Amino acid sequence: MGIRRHWGIENRLHWVKDVVFREDDCPLKLAHAPEHWGLIRTWALNLFRLHGEVSITKAQRRVAHDIDALFLLIQ
Repeated sequence: MGIRRHWGIENRLHWVKDVVFREDDCPLKLAHAPEHWGLIRTWALNLFRLHGEVSITKAQRRVAHDIDALFLLIQ
């Protein structure tokens, strides 16, 4: 059971942050910047999921070009 929980977390959080948000490619490596940006990415991921988005990639593209959709997401 513990292994399933581990892979559930890996697939729903870490993989998305690594692949969709390209967290490993982030050029910010000094001080607390990686930690802060990691929190921002997790916050964004949770907002997308809270609003029922199935594809994080499609949701990210949608709000990237529509400021009204972005504001609706954070209200």
